[in-house]
Amino acid sequence: MILKTIDDKKLQINTLKDLLFRSNSESQKKLISKDLNMLKVGDEAEQENAYYLDFAFEKSKNVIVLHDIRLEYKRRIAQFDHILISRFGIELLETKSLKGSMTINLDGSITQVVSTTTNTYPNPLEQSKRHALVLKEFLDDSSLVSKRIEFLGGIEISSKVLIHPKTTITNKELPDGFERADSFVSKRDKEIDSIGIFNVFKLLSKLYNIDKAKEIAQVIIDAHIPLYFDYAKKFRIKKEEVNVQQVSSKKVPTKNNERFCPRCNEGRLVIKKIKSKKAQEKYNNDAFIGCSLYPKCRYTENINS
Repeated sequence: MILKTIDDKKLQINTLKDLLFRSNSESQKKLISKDLNMLKVGDEAEQENAYYLDFAFEKSKNVIVLHDIRLEYKRRIAQFDHILISRFGIELLETKSLKGSMTINLDGSITQVVSTTTNTYPNPLEQSKRHALVLKEFLDDSSLVSKRIEFLGGIEISSKVLIHPKTTITNKELPDGFERADSFVSKRDKEIDSIGIFNVFKLLSKLYNIDKAKEIAQVIIDAHIPLYFDYAKKFRIKKEEVNVQQVSSKKVPTKNNERFCPRCNEGRLVIKKIKSKKAQEKYNNDAFIGCSLYPKCRYTENINS
């Protein structure tokens, strides 16, 4: 089952397109184009890798899929492209898509060759493991983990790197922890089938029901803080009101009737659930409308206003 999809990047893409149109500097246009291309390529890779996961697990009653999660906890930031949650634990999946040819080195770092240019990137699996530690600490502190599971080391969290199917890889065999997105699900099933007796007992001792998995998933979703980059500030191009889409209607935002925040003109107005009695008294409801860029922008309004 899919409980969270990839955040819509259209607003950021359109912002960059608008800045590209308004820029009068050729050198600046190149920098804007570079950011725009990176954003589009990254989004397309995540969407396509998400397709394979959604196709396999959309109707599953035993696996929960979360896409595009960003967690801020104790002054640390962890970004997850895809998260699978089941009764056996959590699997973190990092998307990797590069143009040209890609080589995974012995230390897990990646070398990319495009024409005559060579680029080197750090080991994405190690980065995913660092982010896993943030998630583990967050879940341990959330009181969702039972004393039995906590005693046995907490919820099992594993990491893998999903390589986009169209990426050219020079390795004859992929190192442990790296999988092609289109074959990940079938290999995952084989790995589960081949688990040894010792590991089976270890997993069974930590087993929790699917309702607990749903609860864990919802806590992660509620903690998600989307990242909206201020490209206008980065490229020092003044905002023009004529280029900002606004809707004067006070209707509740939906997929087909989005409103931009009237205070910052960047975030979208979204429905947020009320979690405190004080807020419930303020809005006289169980939800209110707020800016998606919170806490950067703290604009709010009553749904019935």
